Amino acid sequence: MPSDEYREALSNATAFKLENPEEKSSAAARIYQVNDSSVRTALLRERERHTKPATSHGGHNKVLSEVQVAAIYKYVEDLYLSGYGATKAMVFAAIGCLKANEVVPKPPPTMRWF
Repeated sequence: MPSDEYREALSNATAFKLENPEEKSSAAARIYQVNDSSVRTALLRERERHTKPATSHGGHNKVLSEVQVAAIYKYVEDLYLSGYGATKAMVFAAIGCLKANEVVPKPPPTMRWF
């Protein structure tokens, strides 16, 4: 994991390149002693952040309500605090129980959804 000094140097190099578009990214990397490809990647991310609208992926197949999600989180937390780990099968079974006990019972989600 990069150190705070490296992150700051990379941020400075990126800012330098944005302020001086005629300079190459390798010049900014050399000045601030960071990797050239890191500067290019940071520049790409910066451009994407300013040009692309924020889009969200997924979330269209909501199976659980917000209350049910909170209950699952609480279940996992309680297991953790009790000294047990919540396995994938345990959480999947808990979701199945929540879905079966709804007012209008619905089939449990598939493993692919999970």
